[in-house]
Amino acid sequence: MNRGLFEKIGFVKAEQLTQGPQTPGQNRKKALEAGTLWVGECHVTALNAPSQWHHHKDFDSVMYMLSGRIRVDYGENGEQSFEIGKGDYAYFPRQAIHRCQILEGGDDVHYVFVRIGEGETLLNVDGPS
Repeated sequence: MNRGLFEKIGFVKAEQLTQGPQTPGQNRKKALEAGTLWVGECHVTALNAPSQWHHHKDFDSVMYMLSGRIRVDYGENGEQSFEIGKGDYAYFPRQAIHRCQILEGGDDVHYVFVRIGEGETLLNVDGPS
């Protein structure tokens, strides 16, 4: 019988999170990594300018906004965008180049993310070409 990713019930306390891969304007922490699953949180700091363009390599990602409001830019030339705030979800396919900027919330803009994939979880890039 396949038991999945976990052998037993567990937990991760806030002080046990470890530094995750960084993008200027987005500070990530990892809660856990198990098989193809990667879970963590992000403190968005991109207040006066957008974060750096980036993608999550061979990972599909889902984010859930805990606080604040951001604009996410994406698309072939970065011409598309959407806004999400507290309680909203967004999802990103593998290698989808994007960036974000704080619209509301000042220094208290946070989200949780879940990624499924393999390898490194981040590649910062110069733009969405």
